[in-house]
Amino acid sequence: MKVKNISVVTVFAMVFALLVPIVAAAAEDGSEDPVAHARQLAFSGKDHRGQALTILKGHLSEDPADSEARVLYGIVLSWEGRYDESRAELKQVLAARPDHGDALPALINVEFWSGHPENAEFLAHDALTRKPDNIGLLLAEAKALRRLNRDREAAKVLDHVLSLDKGNEDGLKMRREITTTSFVREFSSFQTYDWFSDGRNSQNESNFQFKTPTPYGSLLGILNRADRFSEVDYQTEVDFYPHFRPGTYGFFAVGHGVHGTLYPTFNVAADLYQTIPHSFEVSGGYRRLEFSTGVDIYTFALAKYFHNWLFTGRGFIVPGNPGTSGTGLVSARYFLGSEGLHDFIEFRYSHGASPAEARTITDVEILASSRYGILLDKRLASRWSAFLNGNLAQDQRIGLSHLREYEVQGGVYFKF
Repeated sequence: MKVKNISVVTVFAMVFALLVPIVAAAAEDGSEDPVAHARQLAFSGKDHRGQALTILKGHLSEDPADSEARVLYGIVLSWEGRYDESRAELKQVLAARPDHGDALPALINVEFWSGHPENAEFLAHDALTRKPDNIGLLLAEAKALRRLNRDREAAKVLDHVLSLDKGNEDGLKMRREITTTSFVREFSSFQTYDWFSDGRNSQNESNFQFKTPTPYGSLLGILNRADRFSEVDYQTEVDFYPHFRPGTYGFFAVGHGVHGTLYPTFNVAADLYQTIPHSFEVSGGYRRLEFSTGVDIYTFALAKYFHNWLFTGRGFIVPGNPGTSGTGLVSARYFLGSEGLHDFIEFRYSHGASPAEARTITDVEILASSRYGILLDKRLASRWSAFLNGNLAQDQRIGLSHLREYEVQGGVYFKF
């Protein structure tokens, strides 16, 4: 009996010793699971996609019913820009399973990448008839509607997304972009009061704006009135916010000071904004203020959306004699609602030379300034919004090393 037991143990040991290298070799070359091996190659870099496609094609010739392999094959084909082939493979899977969790999003991406947002919208809309609350499909439909310039319909879809998930970053970001370039008329009126720690005369400013839609973006007509030291000046300005494509828009402005005493006799501005992955937005621009001497300003910014927050860092560079000056500004805006244009609270801090943010001739007198601000913009009803803004600044001006400036601004908006 003892000899037999030893023989059995020996046999098992020999079998185990033989199987270990075989299993290890199979795991090493991926032959035990060609789909897993192909996936590893496809995700390891562009140079390995061709090998992945060869493995998947060979596997599908032996097992054409493997939907997992066919979906991966279609996805890798789309990465290679072979959209027609990819579309055919993914449609073959969807013919059997119309709501396949991987094939459907992959085919929607193929339609976007190949320049067919109308097909992407059809696919998403059709799937939503069966899964009306699927957030991924809703976002895909909204994205397609935006590319088809159907922003009003996209806004309704996004409102549904946010009713299901109020903190959805992609939904909030897209909804706010639509609001920024929305087709709505709006009238607004602001009033600003400034006073100073040394008792000098304050400055009052009134502002009236009218915004109207155009086929290319929002157009604003602005009238400003400033009153200081018994001096009154008026400024007219036209602002334009062109919408080039989803995620890309601009800002252009041109203005004229009637008397050129408090406002610049001429001013222009231009910015370009571009959204980039991970909810970031970059922008760059130029300003020209024509006072007694001209002031050139270059500006750049980086913004990041995070849940209900928008964090922004902006810099202003002012070349000049005796040297270049600049201002840095950081802000944090918390959205109280999903609209984006109104209904938020914002905290700001800036430090540097004031001409970067100058509006009137008194701003040009500032050599350096540290400014703290808080702004509340609140929707009151479907058509009405109001805002209240407060700023405290510590200025260094010509002839004064320290001067505190207090500013309060309030106003209303009316949509129609």
